[in-house]
Amino acid sequence: MSREGDWLCAACQYSNFKRRDACQKCGCPKYASPEDISSYRIHRTEVLPGDWYCTAMNCGAHNYASRTSCYRCGAMKSDNCGYGVGMMAPGGYLYDSSALPGWKTGDWICTRYGCGEHNYASRTECHKCKMLRDF
Repeated sequence: MSREGDWLCAACQYSNFKRRDACQKCGCPKYASPEDISSYRIHRTEVLPGDWYCTAMNCGAHNYASRTSCYRCGAMKSDNCGYGVGMMAPGGYLYDSSALPGWKTGDWICTRYGCGEHNYASRTECHKCKMLRDF
């Protein structure tokens, strides 16, 4: 339930506390211009080289390469969590997903620009953007 002064991010629709000047989820400024908003919609969900997934129990959050701790749970980045684009096989498959909570062998990340969504191995298209899986 939101309180007076809380605001919805224009880029990702995340509900933010009044005190925040930028979105907690995507980083878009509270009073962003339409040009700023469109760039946050496109670029902030993309998985880039060096990005990592938190291996803390039941977390699995996608973190930008610049972070040393998980934005969601606060756990420190460990040596075995650097599963960014550089660690993926063609088609977005992870070589070894056993360390990621909620992931199973064969799960894949959508490679469509601006998507980067986690998909189960059984899916032939991304459940978020509907792009066909790149075999």
